[in-house]
Amino acid sequence: MKDKSIWLSSKEAQKKANIKSCDLMHYRVQGKLEFKKRGNAYYYSKESIEKNKA
Repeated sequence: MKDKSIWLSSKEAQKKANIKSCDLMHYRVQGKLEFKKRGNAYYYSKESIEKNKA
């Protein structure tokens, strides 16, 4: 079964959530955001960004 989630780059996730890169990293480390790492880049699930928006 294919993954139907929409994945955003770090820059796109920062704009969508209106947060700084440092905050994005903290949310990732705390497990608040679903993410994938491809090489040196992180991609975040659009659904998890919208769910955790303050």
